[in-house]
Amino acid sequence: MPETTHPTALPTESVPVLQLPLPALSLLSDAQRRGTACAWCRMALTAETAVDAGERAAEDGGQLIPRGCWVCAGRAAYQLLWEHSPACERCQTDPSCPVSVAALRLMRQGGL
Repeated sequence: MPETTHPTALPTESVPVLQLPLPALSLLSDAQRRGTACAWCRMALTAETAVDAGERAAEDGGQLIPRGCWVCAGRAAYQLLWEHSPACERCQTDPSCPVSVAALRLMRQGGL
């Protein structure tokens, strides 16, 4: 039986929670806001297939609990790294910046 190169579920404990950039919050469905559907591609998520995108306050005073599939979360981590690294003094001299390390790990786990 051939091995798959893209597992459907990866261990979530190996990826720290990052505040991943999201689509415009006004465009998110209730399922995306609750984390039962991917915040980017709308795929239904399970505990095994979801990546936490970072809980945050909603404009209406509630809480958003966005999550994503591994591929979309990996892409969002790339965007986060692209935005974070140039502005981070630590990233300029130290490759162990926790945000960069976590984003790179998530990118790899997302297949990027």
